[in-house]
Amino acid sequence: LVALGEMAAAIAHEVKNPLAGIEVMAGVLKRQASVADSPDAQSLLNDIISEAKMANQIVHEALEFVRPIRLQVEHMSLLDVIKDAIALADTHAPRGKVDVTLAIPGDLATIQGDPHQLRQLFTNLLINAFEAMNGRGSVRIDATELPEEEAPTGGDTLVGAMVQVDVTDDGPGVPPDVMDRIFSPFFTTKPQGTGLGLAIVRKIVNAHDGRIDVHVPAAGGTQFRVTLPVSSSDELFRA
Repeated sequence: LVALGEMAAAIAHEVKNPLAGIEVMAGVLKRQASVADSPDAQSLLNDIISEAKMANQIVHEALEFVRPIRLQVEHMSLLDVIKDAIALADTHAPRGKVDVTLAIPGDLATIQGDPHQLRQLFTNLLINAFEAMNGRGSVRIDATELPEEEAPTGGDTLVGAMVQVDVTDDGPGVPPDVMDRIFSPFFTTKPQGTGLGLAIVRKIVNAHDGRIDVHVPAAGGTQFRVTLPVSSSDELFRA
């Protein structure tokens, strides 16, 4: 697995430069070609640029997935991280008329975590919700502090007080037959998806000694529940 990861990272690095060159050269040709003189060429160049951007995104996500996570842990506010994630998701996915509601208490406990990694985690969850709802609907983000005695039980071991964050949308929901595979690398139901967004989310959660669950609420839609320890472990490196 280590060798495969190193190979994937090396290939991704080698592919990024040609992709950047293709995108830049297509952009130059697009500026030089007149729409009136060559509308077909303009359309083809737009397709080239769009496909190059998509390929570059796949390479970027592949690198994120195979690269070991080195946490830069600090005391941080989840509210600030989630607000930043909403702004980032807006720039990466067509939000349309999707309404985002925050229900996070001002006195929510600060946690020890990597703000950059957690920002990416919630950005990926929001992008997933925006894409699922096709520009209409709502997303609600709730957060609460769980004392130690209310720790969730199951396969993951969580110790001490925790913060629980629910990201709930009223989109079409997750079909039962794909629920068990939703966090698997390269699994996607989207025509142009890479299938790495949620796999990266789970990897970040695991690196923080946390837990993520997904289910379909009775009212419909999808809910991702992220549970993170308030205090981190001493180990700041996760593969």
